Amino acid sequence: MRPRAATFATFFVNGAMIGTWVAHIPWLQDKLGVTKGTIGLCLLCMAAGALVSMPLTGQILDRRSSGAVTRTAALIFCLMLPLPLLATSPYMLGAILFVFGASNGAMDVSMNAHGVAVERELPTPIMSSLHGGWSLGGFASSGIAAAAGAAGLDPRVESLIVGVALWLAMASWIGGRLGSASTHSEGGTGFALPSRAVLLIGALCFLAMMTEGAIGDWSGIYLKQDLGATAAAAATGFTGFSLGMAIARLGGDLLNQRLGAGPLLRGGMGLVAVALGGVLLIGSAVPAVIGFALCGLGIANAVPLLFSAAGRLDPPGPSLAATFTVGYTGFIVGPPVIGFLADQAGLPETLALLVLAALAVAALGGRATHVPARA
Repeated sequence: MRPRAATFATFFVNGAMIGTWVAHIPWLQDKLGVTKGTIGLCLLCMAAGALVSMPLTGQILDRRSSGAVTRTAALIFCLMLPLPLLATSPYMLGAILFVFGASNGAMDVSMNAHGVAVERELPTPIMSSLHGGWSLGGFASSGIAAAAGAAGLDPRVESLIVGVALWLAMASWIGGRLGSASTHSEGGTGFALPSRAVLLIGALCFLAMMTEGAIGDWSGIYLKQDLGATAAAAATGFTGFSLGMAIARLGGDLLNQRLGAGPLLRGGMGLVAVALGGVLLIGSAVPAVIGFALCGLGIANAVPLLFSAAGRLDPPGPSLAATFTVGYTGFIVGPPVIGFLADQAGLPETLALLVLAALAVAALGGRATHVPARA
């Protein structure tokens, strides 16, 4: 297995972890008997854990091989998968999600940094296809969760089986084949304030990943509680979203070469705005699943394109770390904020705010991706 394939498989593992967890959020909410706002607060604990680990991981990545950091973070994260579903109270869930979020944050930052490092050694872009691996993992695992739920398998047992399988794959097959490419510098560059280019890319990454995270986490609850779908059918919301992302990302590198990063980003986020607006206006389960799949198609390449742009800035390690931290803040803070606002104004009305976020990225995306290639 070559480094590119191993890195793709690592993205798949992370996507499978998140897909399994997200697919079981409606089940866990029913089990604990809590409101959307309480689930949102627990997700905020997950955000807090990631906010602690991401900057620390960024500093480690400036001094250590991105492959080694990715392998270690992945092995730790895979052990965490069954734990949130074992919670017996919101307080216990919040504490578990803090550690869960910290582990995911470390793996996410490190594997994306390693993806940028591998991409630099190749003649064509690969970041979209790497993120396609993440989407395939999310699609496969959420589909498995939906099938397991329909068969009556306890979600805690299903999560344990998936977590062990992913850990074994990472430990025995994937982790040792990530290669020697790395974004770290020999002596480390230390702390520096981000440039205006980093701030712009980070801000758009925040909006794009907030939209991605909110659709992923709340699509199932929207289908179940607002549209009356069954728990098994509700899991197909994230499945459709992940399928759309997987299809678009697997072809995203070719589209990037033919269309350019700016037009691809602007067109994709415009599609997200139209599709999500349609989901909320129609208000029916089957069109909603189709709409979430179209949202996945549109948003799929936004983050890979923005990450690649950040990787072309100097110094690469701190620029990537800053972009990852700001972007993933949106990914993990967005869903709990949606939960708080949904309790006050309703979930459909709150999700409509994501249409505005998608339009903002579409408007400014061309400027953010116009970054000169590094010599």
